[in-house]
Amino acid sequence: MRLYEAKMAPYPRRVKIYLAEKGIELDRVEVDLHGRENRSAAFLKKNPSGKIPVLELDGGAFLPESAAIMEYLEEIYPSPSMLGDTPEQRAQTRATDRVASEIFTVLAQMLMHTHPAALQFHPGLVQHRQVGEALQPLVDQLFDQLEERIGSQSFLAGPRPTVADCTLFALIDAVSLGFGFVLPERCPRLRAWYKRFQERPSAKTM
Repeated sequence: MRLYEAKMAPYPRRVKIYLAEKGIELDRVEVDLHGRENRSAAFLKKNPSGKIPVLELDGGAFLPESAAIMEYLEEIYPSPSMLGDTPEQRAQTRATDRVASEIFTVLAQMLMHTHPAALQFHPGLVQHRQVGEALQPLVDQLFDQLEERIGSQSFLAGPRPTVADCTLFALIDAVSLGFGFVLPERCPRLRAWYKRFQERPSAKTM
């Protein structure tokens, strides 16, 4: 199998953190986003949306979408489990991961419309500050949900890291580096989780 990825981009990094936690080694191909390699005819044959990551399977098929890639690899490499060992654990992990994934989308949109750094990353972007401000209550609500869900657990969905941790850490690290974002002070358990996860070897993967 071969993974098409890009440095620092949060969705590919989500998969790279997952691979490091699982100890899975794959061939990797760096896609030049700045050079718009992902919009080339050759790459669009792999993924018509032009998005990364993309996993090339041994049979020659291509699998897009970071969540689908992690689910597929869980089927191929079930141990150590990054979803949970029981039906309840897997359900709780997926529920937590869905909240983290929604934060992934909504927080990115909020920052795109409110933060001046977004104009550096996306020249020509037309910002609508009212759009970003309208999303703030939803972002707050989603972080409050995760603050409640983590409780006293070491990781977002239990005592071991799961795909939910890969999802949220990849996002928070990206917006921290790119936009100076910090987790809300009213979420001390999430802030403590982020500091702990930063020390994991998987968090060093870029």
